[in-house]
Amino acid sequence: MLKNVAVLILCITTFVLGQNNNFQYATRFPQNKLYNLSPSSTGLDGIDGTVAAFGDFNNDKFTDLFILGADQHSLSVYTWHHQNFTFIPPSTSPQIVEKDFVITGVVPGDFNYDGKLDVLLMGQRNPESSSDSEILLRIYRGNGNDTFESTYIDIPSAKGNHPMVLDLTGDMKLDLLGYPYEGDSNSLSMWINTVTESHLNATSIYNVTSASTILDENETKKCLWAHPHSNAVVDIDGDCLADLVFVCQHTGYQSLQIWTNQRDEGFQKARELNLPPGAGPVSYGDIDGDGSVDIVFPVSQGSKQQIHIVYNQQMDLCSKGDNSDNPNCRKAQNLCIADPDFRFDMDSPDSNGYVIFDLEGYIDSGDSIQTQDPDFKGIWPIAVHPGDFNLDGYPDLLVTTGHKVLLLDSTLCTNQLCSSGATSAFRRTFSVVRQGAEALAKIPNPRQAVFFDIDEDGSLDMLVLSKTSGSSDANRTPNFIINNFFNDAFFLKGLVSNGVCGSNCPAESGYAKPYGVNYPGATFKYTVLDTSGTKRVHQVSQLSQSSYLSLQTPYCLIGLGRTNNYVEEMFAGVSRHQDDNYIFYEGVIPNSQLIFIPYQPQDVKDSSTWKVELYIQPGDYVPWVLVVLIVAAIILGIVVGVLYWMEKREDEMERRKALHIINFDAL
Repeated sequence: MLKNVAVLILCITTFVLGQNNNFQYATRFPQNKLYNLSPSSTGLDGIDGTVAAFGDFNNDKFTDLFILGADQHSLSVYTWHHQNFTFIPPSTSPQIVEKDFVITGVVPGDFNYDGKLDVLLMGQRNPESSSDSEILLRIYRGNGNDTFESTYIDIPSAKGNHPMVLDLTGDMKLDLLGYPYEGDSNSLSMWINTVTESHLNATSIYNVTSASTILDENETKKCLWAHPHSNAVVDIDGDCLADLVFVCQHTGYQSLQIWTNQRDEGFQKARELNLPPGAGPVSYGDIDGDGSVDIVFPVSQGSKQQIHIVYNQQMDLCSKGDNSDNPNCRKAQNLCIADPDFRFDMDSPDSNGYVIFDLEGYIDSGDSIQTQDPDFKGIWPIAVHPGDFNLDGYPDLLVTTGHKVLLLDSTLCTNQLCSSGATSAFRRTFSVVRQGAEALAKIPNPRQAVFFDIDEDGSLDMLVLSKTSGSSDANRTPNFIINNFFNDAFFLKGLVSNGVCGSNCPAESGYAKPYGVNYPGATFKYTVLDTSGTKRVHQVSQLSQSSYLSLQTPYCLIGLGRTNNYVEEMFAGVSRHQDDNYIFYEGVIPNSQLIFIPYQPQDVKDSSTWKVELYIQPGDYVPWVLVVLIVAAIILGIVVGVLYWMEKREDEMERRKALHIINFDAL
């Protein structure tokens, strides 16, 4: 008995000490606002360069930083150390040095399909020259022990634009799509990944071929990719299968081409939408929380400084009492059904499907939204970044201007903010967060602002890269902004791997636990029951963009809002060319992390062998719950002890009285 009590006390003590970081965190950031962490406090004061990409390099479920050198000739990975709350530099820095070209693109990913994070470097010999159109491509394999192989895999060059990284063939391996340097440079080509399990260390893993087998060449030749482009691999029609979006450059304007994924039949052109003059890089997110991905982009043209949201209009969630086979809605148990009739009302601004948020009055006179970094060798677009910082289920935005960074909070449309049509359709617009956001607004010379969950605690923080005074290179000061706003809401953290192996990967095979593989184009769709009893559906995409240093995280942090229930339906889809390209998981606990591993043997054509790992995120209040539990147990123990002593005392008194009773009948 005493042994069991000792074990219980040891477990409780260990758990409380494990939560000690939460107490330190609360002491360090006591107020309800944003805090700016200095580079020295995060171990980044010694970097000479800029954060270029994110990825879990050592498979510990913590996101690390890929640091591009200031001269853009080197790369190093700084890994996150949870106990010290800081980034750790590599033992040898830089880890990769490219002397013969300037690095303009960094894309982490598992390119040789061994479960270890590699990195694809894109660059040019002279990116500042308009005559140098060759994009050199090299892959450095990761060893799984915080180092790279010394030799690289040289793959055929691209031309003009950065190619996209995606899974074209549905085999979960990373292919490329772009314009080839050799051959017909005006026709799209595919770099098909040919690596096999028996040739993980092959020196040539890509076969370049025409993309006309999966994309109608007559249509693709009408679309010359913009330079820079903001192409995406994202589910547009709602079937949990990633589609393609191209940004096309025409004379005097740009347009979007949307291609829906038809699995083995390739891609079919579904829509072409014209962008307004002055449109910047395009971003994607489920802005109104209706289960479909919308389009967001800035417009900067003279005094016009606006954020445009074009809503994806497709079939809604079926009502609770609708048990019929209604083809015009999606049942909660079957969210991954394509809607071929989806539409974007791009021609009607300020309509029920097109909302414009004007930044007039929120930025200084003469200031404007930044769409490109002017000091970077090559081209580095500055996009509007969606992310749910208050976990209410609706993505917010980070907008970078020439003088400051604005945090835009998603809010429901009213007749004062939007058109009557948008208000009646329950669309959403934005408001600028000012109270508590002073730390964000005070950062000088911002160049990039993105969302990033530092320490993986379920709170969406921010990273602002600011230009170092007087420098004209790629040296950017990394300012991490801690999000300490109190949000009475829950979250989920989702990550889809490339399924290189199951949940228990054999060590002798050379595979690592496949957490840090940066699989692009995965889709999450889920339902949430809010406090009013209304069921809502949301959609989130993983790594929809990878070109031009997009700075997207390899995970999805999902806000659930205020709910008193489990997440009843959760779907995770990948680009496998099969009917069951997704897995359904129900009864998900809020404030947890879900890792989907779509491992599938060659003889299996469905998702029955996929694995799901769930990790619970303990809250800051857990130690106090333990303290209350222990105190309550002690008080109850004292009460029981006192009552037991009183009862024993009464029994003793009754026994003594019985000894003095005389049995007169016996006389």
